[in-house]
Amino acid sequence: MMRLGSILLLVVLLAPCSLVAETLEPPPESPEGEDYEAEPADSLAEDQLEIGLGATGRGGERPRHLRRVRFSGDSLGGTLREGDRDPLAGGAIEGRGGGGTFGIGRLSPRWGRGLLVGAPAEPWSLVPLDRGPRASFRGRAGQGVRIAGPRGLPCEALYGRFGDRALGGAALGWAGVTLASLAGAGGSQTSLGLDREVAGAEGVIDQHGRWRAEVAGTCRLGEASLGARLRGGHADFRSIAEPKRSGPAQAMSVGLEGRAVMVRYAAFGALWRFRPGQGGARAALELGTRPTPSTAVAVGFEEQHGLRREPTGAARGAGGFRQGWWSEWQAAAPALRLVVRHEGWGARRLARRPVRTVTAAGVETAVVGRATLRVTHTVFQVRRGESLYVPEPESDRLVLRALTGNGERTRLELALPTAGGTLRATAAFSQAEARRARAQWSVDWTRRGRWKRGS
Repeated sequence: MMRLGSILLLVVLLAPCSLVAETLEPPPESPEGEDYEAEPADSLAEDQLEIGLGATGRGGERPRHLRRVRFSGDSLGGTLREGDRDPLAGGAIEGRGGGGTFGIGRLSPRWGRGLLVGAPAEPWSLVPLDRGPRASFRGRAGQGVRIAGPRGLPCEALYGRFGDRALGGAALGWAGVTLASLAGAGGSQTSLGLDREVAGAEGVIDQHGRWRAEVAGTCRLGEASLGARLRGGHADFRSIAEPKRSGPAQAMSVGLEGRAVMVRYAAFGALWRFRPGQGGARAALELGTRPTPSTAVAVGFEEQHGLRREPTGAARGAGGFRQGWWSEWQAAAPALRLVVRHEGWGARRLARRPVRTVTAAGVETAVVGRATLRVTHTVFQVRRGESLYVPEPESDRLVLRALTGNGERTRLELALPTAGGTLRATAAFSQAEARRARAQWSVDWTRRGRWKRGS
């Protein structure tokens, strides 16, 4: 039986709010304890072309070579990647024609609240990080083609392969109401959704009568923003597009973010259940000063109960009681920036019986010419069975680096203008207890410019 006393108090009085206190984690389909790479969802200005060439490797392994091209025009744009063992290989072409839009290649749709296509947000987040137009990263759910109608006729159709399944679907909207359906060899599912500026809802049902429904809304309270979400449904419902992303059958969450005088704050609370006896809860509060060009300070506290991932097969899913706190300090001066962060997590109250502790310090400074040097040093202690993911930005991706055991990791990154573009070279050295030291490196050259002349 989960102990929910202290968490329920935060849920009721305070508040899922992924605006400040969100911790980056791999998606549910990613294997536990392995590195995960995500492509940022930034966009090019019109008539821009970007070319990138790179290589990366680690001690004892053959280097992998990476190539990419991105372009953006008045009616056509896209991204193409190829490389040895690159999880981001592939691409997508998007364009406009006949008053509508189309896409070929990578598909990561999010209709309504995401229940139909397997893209709902986690109970403790407002939106998924890699699905939908507001996402921070580009998703990679499937491959195929999609066609959307003009703005005055909100409709969309797609056909593609999601995992080992070929699926076709369509969505038709009117006055904020959307009717959508997906069908394939695995069956069919239909949803009805409502999308308003401050509220949204979706209900979905499959051919066996299993269903899910979710309603969410936000409102302004002075300088604060309050959001709430409620989900219910059948425990055996699975999206035929992305079954591993179907999430819990029942969930309730509320989040708050705002500013008061010189303080900014964010808080969230969430309760969820996959099926009877398999549920969880999470709540957090973060306070910080309003960032200035020279300094910023933040502190936070979080408590977790139960399971965060649904047990599947031999994988039982991470669970149990966890309580943690963190603090971060940033300072900046001309040509210099410092960041120090510490996190401590324990299996007992007040973060006792440590299960995960990490301290990181980073400095970024200008060197010769317009070159910059960034050095980050991380000291970590991770109990067996726990997962620690450290975000490491690279030229064209964000890598969530999985660290285990007790050890240290030092990362150096040098960026300098070269041959009309930017050359970035990184080297990282990891030393964990009772393991050999590991070295990783990468080199990447990126150039951006216009790809056609104006008239």
